[in-house]
Amino acid sequence: MSGTLNNASSWAPVGESSADILAEALDLISTTTINAVTYGVALTLYILCMYALYHQLSSGRQKRQAIFNTVYITVLFATGTVYLAVNSRETQLAFVNNRNFPGGPSAYSVYTYSSPLNIGGAVAFFLTTWMNDALLVWRLSVLYRRAPFSTPIVSFVVIAYLATFAMGMVTLIEAVSPNQTLWVPISVPFARAYYSLTVAFTIVITGLMVTRILLTRRAFIKATGHKGHGAEYVSIAAMIIESSALYTIWGIIFLGLYIADHPVQYVFLSSLSEVQIIAPLLIMYRVSMGKAWGPNTTQALSSIQFNAENKQSYHLAEIGTAASSNRTLTGRGVEDKYSQGVFVVTDTNVN
Repeated sequence: MSGTLNNASSWAPVGESSADILAEALDLISTTTINAVTYGVALTLYILCMYALYHQLSSGRQKRQAIFNTVYITVLFATGTVYLAVNSRETQLAFVNNRNFPGGPSAYSVYTYSSPLNIGGAVAFFLTTWMNDALLVWRLSVLYRRAPFSTPIVSFVVIAYLATFAMGMVTLIEAVSPNQTLWVPISVPFARAYYSLTVAFTIVITGLMVTRILLTRRAFIKATGHKGHGAEYVSIAAMIIESSALYTIWGIIFLGLYIADHPVQYVFLSSLSEVQIIAPLLIMYRVSMGKAWGPNTTQALSSIQFNAENKQSYHLAEIGTAASSNRTLTGRGVEDKYSQGVFVVTDTNVN
């Protein structure tokens, strides 16, 4: 088809509606610009966290925890890198190498949705979600380790995680099967259920963790009368909420747009994987920089020790808040009804 410079409409894609063109434009922007921006944020946080973890390993402080965090965020960041690379390559193939494919780039993307390249990107996307959800389960199990009602709560959360994982597997298999995509009628119900489950899962676990922290704060204040130090528990709770809210808000917006089949969904879908990487990295970075605490606190509390019958303890470092300071706070001889014991809040480094 020939066109003239004086008639821009004569250069428009052939056989594509304005809605198709809008969808392709948003898809192009989301898989390149939006994805790259969120990946850049994740990359920056990853470098900052690795720098902090390097110093933690060098000092020998909580070395095992530092090694775990290093491996975890590296694998998590690798999945985001794979997803970005696949998106970039798929965009190049659709908009450059095969620009004249019948029906345009959108039709090409549908045609190649079950290709090995796209399957690799989809697996990386779902793996990011599963790893993020697994970290939430681990954090919650640590927080509820000494609680009298820990078994039913942790069991419920584990079952919910397995249900979310199973639904994710079904959605992944359906979406990448031959002649299928995430938007064909047979895949839509599974995708809706999966994203609804994973968003609800994040909200429920966040609520349970915050509840546990605030109950412990109330018991600490009641036992010692130090309301100022109790504010640090609020800081921990706020940090967890802020981290989870990032993915929750992103997921809810995408889910609504996906159900409505609005093309803006591509903007949120393409960046959802990187957002899930940013969330845990943001916690580690804020703690390493001392930004999660009040003006008189340079680092997070390193541990909350519950001196019950077996005198076991757990570390806030285990829920992604590794840090240390130079003071000790005690609440000796006072019963903590939430942990069935006497609690002592301590730091690993004491003057």
